[in-house]
Amino acid sequence: MDLHDYLHALRRRWRFVLACVLLGLAGAVAATALMPRTYTATAQLFIATSDENSGDAYQGGLFTQQRVKSYTRIVTSPAVLDGVITRLGLHTTPGLLADKISAQAPLDTTLVDIRVTDGSADRAQAIADATAGQFTKYLAAIEASSVGAPPLIKASVVGGSQPPSSPTSPRPGLNLAIGLVAGIAVGVGGAVLRHSLDTTIRTSEDLGRRLSLTTLGAVPAPDRHRSDRARRSGTTRRTEAVSQLRTRLTFSTGNGIPDSLLVSSARPEEGRTRTAIDLATSVADTGLRVILLEADLRHPRLTAELGLRGTPGLTDVLTRGTPLHAALERWGDGLIRVLPAGAAPSDPNTLLSSPGMAILLRTLETEADLVVVDSPPLLSFADAAVLASVTQGVLLVVRAGKTRRDDAVRALDCLAAVRARVLGAVLTGTQAEGIAEWRPAQDPEPRDHGTEPEPEPSAAQVRATVPPRHPD
Repeated sequence: MDLHDYLHALRRRWRFVLACVLLGLAGAVAATALMPRTYTATAQLFIATSDENSGDAYQGGLFTQQRVKSYTRIVTSPAVLDGVITRLGLHTTPGLLADKISAQAPLDTTLVDIRVTDGSADRAQAIADATAGQFTKYLAAIEASSVGAPPLIKASVVGGSQPPSSPTSPRPGLNLAIGLVAGIAVGVGGAVLRHSLDTTIRTSEDLGRRLSLTTLGAVPAPDRHRSDRARRSGTTRRTEAVSQLRTRLTFSTGNGIPDSLLVSSARPEEGRTRTAIDLATSVADTGLRVILLEADLRHPRLTAELGLRGTPGLTDVLTRGTPLHAALERWGDGLIRVLPAGAAPSDPNTLLSSPGMAILLRTLETEADLVVVDSPPLLSFADAAVLASVTQGVLLVVRAGKTRRDDAVRALDCLAAVRARVLGAVLTGTQAEGIAEWRPAQDPEPRDHGTEPEPEPSAAQVRATVPPRHPD
């Protein structure tokens, strides 16, 4: 992955990154609220020799610096902490109390810093002061040169006695910073990982970059919350997107719209049949004659979508001698004629590969300005590849977020093997950004916020409301 891929991943999954950042901050706030507050009290000791001679004092200072490191270990010894527990009346053991106390000696000094952490500021300071006092007594005892003689080294308390005013833990600012950084790291890492593992086609950019295909259209899912009035007066986002698909298809060949067009996909359930119907409707709206051919003989859906009888059909024309005009059914405003699949054949691929199928397709091209062929998926059966070899162009339907890149590549390989002419791809199930609905200003769609939206009418209802127009 290059920088462009990383930026693309973050731009596509910015919601995931934002969610991780918010969760990181929420976790930091929760941890801050749940963490017990602790205070750190300090006490400082100054270690010095009792020799008053200046020369000996210098040597004694060096001697003290060397020994002061050992004193930091004595501070938390049971010999010192037993006296602290007795003096303060603490209900603990020297081992547990030692876990709260730390001592260190700053470099090149004869100082010992004692730090005590506790949930109470006053108790922490009391323990620090008591530890410093007990240590000075213990040091005087162990450093005495003889009974009754002053010790060679003595310790004096020079700091402490004031309880801390603010807790040292938790630290809200630090916790929030950690939560923010952790959220960004998890969000960015997760977005990049998901992007690298996601092999589905999601955008027109993916079609061009991963498949080297021209995107002829990006069509959103059918809007099932539009009323009949809105459908008759104006356009929806889907109809506008299909109109763009029709326009780009017209200019994709250099010779206008092709005489025959195969609409196929790599896998089932990718919007192939619905795209074929809407494209045929959009072309017919311009006044051109359109024939819809249901060539999916294994799992036909076109006839059911349009609410037609379905018999006789393609198989009857090819195998039983049924006249073509008897099998064609009119639908919509009469400019669209449909040739259903007909009875299920025993061997669909052999039937579609026969010379009669190619002759039939050429005949249909003379009967209409455009023949739209609804075919089976390319990777499920060999039928679509056979049909692609006898049509003038192929439109590959890709479902956004569902069609995998490997499947699309295999589908293109199938088309390339039969030397099919792939005009481009249409991306279905997208947001179709930039496309808007439209309706005449003098006939606005009424809005009734108190009722539920009417369901989308079936194809049979649409056909029944529009009288067929027979040729002269």
